[in-house]
Amino acid sequence: MDKNIIKARSYFYEFLAYPMFFYTNNEKFARWKEQLRYLSANPLSEDSDAAFKNLDKFGFEEFSKEQNDVLFGFTNIPLSASFYEEGRDNGAARLRVIECLKLSPYRRDSELCKDSEDYVGFIFLAMATFLKDEFDDAKNISNKLFSETLNLFVDEFSQLLLAHKEANFFKSYTIILKDFIDLERSILNVEAPAKPKGDSVAMAALKKEPFQSKMPTFKTKLHWEEFSPVISHEFKD
Repeated sequence: MDKNIIKARSYFYEFLAYPMFFYTNNEKFARWKEQLRYLSANPLSEDSDAAFKNLDKFGFEEFSKEQNDVLFGFTNIPLSASFYEEGRDNGAARLRVIECLKLSPYRRDSELCKDSEDYVGFIFLAMATFLKDEFDDAKNISNKLFSETLNLFVDEFSQLLLAHKEANFFKSYTIILKDFIDLERSILNVEAPAKPKGDSVAMAALKKEPFQSKMPTFKTKLHWEEFSPVISHEFKD
């Protein structure tokens, strides 16, 4: 695969990862806005073009408020891959992500990253990191992670984001995410999973109100130096 395409895919996953994590100041948000403006120069569709423009209107405080309402509030959206498969956190999807990590030199640093390996943001960061390594190495761990885990839940995750009554920032974010996932499937020759008849496992579990995530932390503080070549704070040898 063309190295420029690999690099661009990695950059996109970094961009998608940031809004999944909680921050107390706007330093990393400013860096994320730089990525937004870079990626918006070549949107994947007209819908993505409009979505980028809407995201660029948000300041850190507006973003933080919506992030809390959509991801971390009482009507929060499940953020672990396992929940979409089994209606609970810390299931088989986590083991599959760990299997991918074992093929790489990286491991989750449990002291710095309190989320499970199948946390959505963690998966995005893992994809970005694996792709950066694949820029110089033909070992396609990212293909395995995408096809065996991310591809299986990302559509339903996107639907929940789009349907959330407080979503504005995250509606635009999801439009970009969906366009990018479509591109990923085309590049990797991976089909979207079939939609279930009736309620999915995740929806059935969500209807057993109130939904309370069993993820280790209510709000995740991710220590991320910058959008660097290796995510040193989340993984360790």
